[in-house]
Order: sequence, then C-alpha cells, then structure tokens
Amino acid sequence: MSTTVITGANRGIGLELARRCIERGDKVFAGCRKPDEAHELEALQPHSILPLDVGDEASVLSFSKVVDEHVGLLINNAGTSITNLGFDRDEVGVMKAPVALTLDLIRINGLSAAMVTRSLSDQLESGSKVANITSQIGSMVVGSNFNDLPYAASKAVMNMVTVQLASQLKAKGIAVVAFHPGWVRTDMGGSSADISVEESAHGILSTLDTFQLEQSGAFLKWDGSIHPW
Repeated sequence: MSTTVITGANRGIGLELARRCIERGDKVFAGCRKPDEAHELEALQPHSILPLDVGDEASVLSFSKVVDEHVGLLINNAGTSITNLGFDRDEVGVMKAPVALTLDLIRINGLSAAMVTRSLSDQLESGSKVANITSQIGSMVVGSNFNDLPYAASKAVMNMVTVQLASQLKAKGIAVVAFHPGWVRTDMGGSSADISVEESAHGILSTLDTFQLEQSGAFLKWDGSIHPW
C-alpha cells in the first residue's frame, strides 16, 4: 500500500484526487482547513482527515508530525482565489490590487508548496513524487493578459518553488512536477469551465504513474503535455 498526502482534499480537484487514490488502494492522509465540515471527504474513508491551513506554518508543522511514515506521493493542491477572499475581479488588476491581498495569496497558493514539502522532507524518500497543482495563469506566456495580479503572482511563485524543489530533491531521488489542472468545473473554475474534475484528476494521476526523475522540474498540463513557462 502506497501512502499519499493530499492538501485541500475536501473539495474540487483535491476531493476527486483523494477519491481515486483511495479507490486504487492508497493510504491517504487528507488535509483540509475544517475537517469537521468535510462530509464528502469523510464518506470516502481516507486513512486520516487532518486539520491543515497551508498558509499557517505552525499548522503545516503540526500536520507533518502526524504523517509518520514514508510518503510515496505528495500532492500540494490546497489554495484559494480572490473571490474566496471577498474581492471582485475588477479590484485586483495590476494597477489596483492591494499589496496585502497579493501577499496573502502568494503565501497561501505559492509558498505553501515549499512549507508542506519541506515539513515532510523526512518522510519523502528515493522514488517519492511531489505534484504541485498550479495554474496556467502562473505562466509568463498566459498570465500576462490575466487581470488578477494576486492569483497570477501566487501561481508564478508556486512554479518557482517547483523548479527549486526539483533541483534540491533530485539528488535524493525525489521527482517534482507542476500541473496545470485545466480549466475545471469546480466552485473556483465555474460551471462553464472546459473539463470535469474526473477528467482532470484522471489525467494528473495517469501522468504521475509514468513520471520519471529525469523529468523533474517540468510544468505539465493535466493530460501530460508540456505547458509553456
């Protein structure tokens, strides 16, 4: 039985990733901010549902202490958006975005991948894989025309975290990859998005099954194709 850790596992892509990992027999440690309200996740019967606020380093450290075994797969999925924090899109362009809001999203969406991964560094061994769920908006190519500085900047930070983790962990035999999950029909993506959570999660996990250490540091789309930086 392989052990998988998933952050933000209570909804959307994280919930579907948890579902599929549990169905294939993984021992899943699922992190979310409010475990008592994670009823859909609870119904899947993961090994553990643990409190985790990825924007709070103390919470991350407490979470990692409970995961007391070798982790074969770590999926850094947790994140938020400006709408979740009560802001409208017309308030967050590069000419208007509050600095405090931008820094909050950078901490939650970008730096959290570094905090969670390094907190679990003793549990990651040769052959382990780390998947960071980023966004095409973190790409310099795509994000230049996206009118949401906090979200775009936060995902660009996650992309930088990915390549630096890949560089640091390759010698230990740990592969790291960033995934654009697609424009997915979730609460964040909206009902008019291109693909379902089932399609996105299936593509990500299928790609991870064959992902090799030599590819570490890649930025991929959910279907395994290369995404431009």
